[in-house]
Amino acid sequence: MRIGVIADIHGNLLALEAVLDRLQRASPDLIVNLGDCASGPLWPAETVARLRAAEMLHVRGNHDRAMGAASPDGLGRSDRFAWERLDVADRAWLSALPQEQFAAGAQCVHASPGDDEAYLMEAVAGGRLLPDTVAAVEARLAGTKGPLLLCGHSHLPRVFRLSSGMVVVNPGSVGNPAYQDETPPAHVCESGSPHARFAIVTIAGAISVEHHAIAYDWEAASAEARRNGRDDWAHALSTGTVRR
Repeated sequence: MRIGVIADIHGNLLALEAVLDRLQRASPDLIVNLGDCASGPLWPAETVARLRAAEMLHVRGNHDRAMGAASPDGLGRSDRFAWERLDVADRAWLSALPQEQFAAGAQCVHASPGDDEAYLMEAVAGGRLLPDTVAAVEARLAGTKGPLLLCGHSHLPRVFRLSSGMVVVNPGSVGNPAYQDETPPAHVCESGSPHARFAIVTIAGAISVEHHAIAYDWEAASAEARRNGRDDWAHALSTGTVRR
């Protein structure tokens, strides 16, 4: 069994199309989308249309959940941009996605089991999102069983094998390689490159993980963000870093 794993598209249609093209050529048995589909100053409606037309398993992210708001009042800039450009049916589809899915022996969540905003494999230190220890991840997953857990949210590609034998995989972000989060504790997250990220997980006795970082027209995505008034996103999309 081979699973294509994507997460954190954030309305970046160009990156999504590049990743789906590569996955089509790889021919996995299943594609899992771990959520945060549309939020961001890019192409939210077009991205959701592409995802709804695709054959894949979806999990709801925290920004997808935000699309269930009755109005955009109170939403952050990226969520508001998406909310205002999605129709009622698309917003309802995103907010109604399941918080958790199980497929081919894999537990699929956006961030952590039971919490779509809690980082699982990272911790904030010195204002940066950094890799945490295997022991810390095991503590967060106490009581969680299974051979494979797929998560996103941090936008950082990573794989851990726990003492229980469970393999935990974050594929990284398809469409948003760096961000600044003012939610306490405020922090920045940087992947360090503008590439679109995804993973392919093979279950055949032992579990193997391939992380992919592929080129796409990130300068066009950056230009779209700038046209929509988001120079911060424009810089992140073209560099994979946060502008200081």
